[in-house]
Amino acid sequence: MKNLSSLMVDLAFSSVMYNSEDIADEVYLLEEKMDKLSLKAKMLTLKAAKHEKNPENLLSIIEMATINEQISDSAYEIAELVLRDVEPHPIIRKIMHDVEEEIGRVKVNRGSILIGKSLKQLKLPTKIGVRLIAIKRGSKYIYNPSKDEKIKEGDILIAVGSGIDRLRKLSNEKGEEGERIEE
Repeated sequence: MKNLSSLMVDLAFSSVMYNSEDIADEVYLLEEKMDKLSLKAKMLTLKAAKHEKNPENLLSIIEMATINEQISDSAYEIAELVLRDVEPHPIIRKIMHDVEEEIGRVKVNRGSILIGKSLKQLKLPTKIGVRLIAIKRGSKYIYNPSKDEKIKEGDILIAVGSGIDRLRKLSNEKGEEGERIEE
C-alpha cells in the first residue's frame, strides 16, 4: 500500500505538470485499487484480532491502512484537476514551458522488440531519452523498476522523457513491426 500511494502521488503531480489525462486516469484506477486494498487490510486485521491476546497491538495496521488511503485520496484530488480541465497555476505553466519532457503511458504489444529484454539491456534513458517510473503488469504495479526487470508483452510502461513517441514505436503500440534499438 505504501508503494502504491507513493506511485499515486508521483503520477498525480506528473499528470498536472504535464497536463496528461492518461496519467490522471491511471491515478483514478489506482485510487480504486487502494480503496479495495485498504478495506482488505482492515478486514484481515479485524479477523486476526479474534486470535490475538492483545488486539490493540493491531491498531497500528488499521491506522497505516487509513493513512495510505488518505494519501491516495489526496493524490486523486490532485489528478482530478486535469480530469476536470482546471487550469494549473501560471507558475506551473511557466516551468513546463521550457521543459521538453513529457509523461506517457505506453502499452507493449506483440511484435515489440522490447519484449524479453531487461531495462539494463535496453538503456532507454540514453538510447531514446525516457525513464520508466513504473510498469503496470496486469493489475500489479512495479514502482521504480530495477535494471534487471524484463519487459513483457502487455506491460503498460509509465515513462517520462523526451522520447515518448519513440517508445510508442518500439512498443509496437499500433501493432506494426517495431524499429531496432542500436546496440
